[in-house]
Amino acid sequence: MPSMNPELLASWGYSQNQLLERDHVLAARERAADLGVGCIDPAGRSMLTLLCTLRAPHSIVEIGSGVGVASMAMLEAMGATGTLTAIESDLEHANAMRQGLRDAGILSARVRIINERAENVLSRLADHAYDLVLIDASAENLLDYVAEAKRLVGAGGVIILNNAFDEHRLARPAVRRASTVATRDALRLLREDPQLQTHLFPSEQGLFVATVIAGQKAR
Repeated sequence: MPSMNPELLASWGYSQNQLLERDHVLAARERAADLGVGCIDPAGRSMLTLLCTLRAPHSIVEIGSGVGVASMAMLEAMGATGTLTAIESDLEHANAMRQGLRDAGILSARVRIINERAENVLSRLADHAYDLVLIDASAENLLDYVAEAKRLVGAGGVIILNNAFDEHRLARPAVRRASTVATRDALRLLREDPQLQTHLFPSEQGLFVATVIAGQKAR
């Protein structure tokens, strides 16, 4: 276990700051701030872009798209034929996402924005039909979202949870806040699945990644 010495913290901070974002992403972050909605941090977004570049998914589900900061990262990295199903219950956030997609020059035909609560939508999506599922929603229904994500991804598929640190409460055992307990349980559910390989990346918010082992299906 690494010691939390000043050099380690300095290196972590340095890595978080080696990021430049394009104007349309910065504009989307401004819209998010105006609306009071959280979005993936720059380091997490960069990691998400890298994962999509490496995995080259053709079909993605995003649970909780907000104003589309993460959505644009995935769409820009997955290639011109890739498609995104974005689930966002707040109409104002969904409209802000549409603006961001226009600013980024992303064709509307590549994105299906579903303006409903995720728990009412996920059961209608086909089993093992998606390459990647990103969960970036409140922890209220997180265990249900994880269970649905495991059903949705096919062999070699990827499940990603943003804000895996639960606003930096996760590592404090005494914290029993509902969102923290739900996050711990969700990560444990993924870690203990023998069909998955997992890793928690220390971005600012924490990015937990689980990938289905080749030839397997998540349970």
